[in-house]
Amino acid sequence: MSAPAVEIDSLSRLIPSRTARGFVLAVVSGIFFNFLNGSVKELASEMPPLFVAWGRWIAGLAVITPWLLWRTGIAGLHTQDLKLHAFRGLFHTTGYGLWYEAVVWLPLATMAALGFTGPIFVTIGAVVFLHETVHWRRWAAVAVGFAGMLVIVRPGFGELNPGILMMLLAVPLMAGSNLVGKVVSGRDRPAGVVFWQSLVGMICFAPLGLWYWQTPSLAQLGLFLSMGVFGTLGYFFITWAYRLLDISALQPITFLGIVWAALMDVAVWGKTSDIWTFVGAAIIVTATSYIAHREARAGRKRA
Repeated sequence: MSAPAVEIDSLSRLIPSRTARGFVLAVVSGIFFNFLNGSVKELASEMPPLFVAWGRWIAGLAVITPWLLWRTGIAGLHTQDLKLHAFRGLFHTTGYGLWYEAVVWLPLATMAALGFTGPIFVTIGAVVFLHETVHWRRWAAVAVGFAGMLVIVRPGFGELNPGILMMLLAVPLMAGSNLVGKVVSGRDRPAGVVFWQSLVGMICFAPLGLWYWQTPSLAQLGLFLSMGVFGTLGYFFITWAYRLLDISALQPITFLGIVWAALMDVAVWGKTSDIWTFVGAAIIVTATSYIAHREARAGRKRA
């Protein structure tokens, strides 16, 4: 039995319910991603953000490759669809390039709140690009979600933070990356998906990283290594969760991200987002939870 199969079998014995396993993996993934975000924010305040993005994928590749070769050998590097990984890299590089730039400008809780708008952009993308039929209830949820986003942004009531604009551009691109990641997770092992994501990300960010090159100190190298560890574990666990449950079912779990982010803001930087961010996040959570519910119902009908 292969190593991934042993790991999945062990978790299955510990948590028999497939749904519960998916939720636990998604929660653990969110905690690791929050630690990743904290490391990114700290580094991006000291170094060019796009150089930090390149270093993050190099560190991730340095973490996942030896582990993958040790557990599965060369066979673990095989992929069923290299083109799909490369296509995902287009979304991932552009979206996360903007995200790394935005992290300098915004508290982590604000970024998490704006990140909740992902299902809203997925719904619009399904209509525009896939020509799906969306009924009025989901359109109403999209409208409510946009209202929540406006509560956070509050245009006309203050200076518009550049980080907010970057996040609003980044979120639909990252949502596209997650959708492609869901497809890939059904074909490749979770560790293999993370390996190819890291390799494609490193290649795509290389020109930007070299352009903004800055020699890191030992402390900064430690943060880069922590990014590689936290990011690799985060993507491994969320990819594993995708193999168990639909994205729509896992969506409510991601809302815990604003809790972890707010705690990180206070613990590390001594402050967090204003009250309007949390009000807007609550509105968005309500809207996107309804969208996830409708997606789940539609999926059961198709099945």
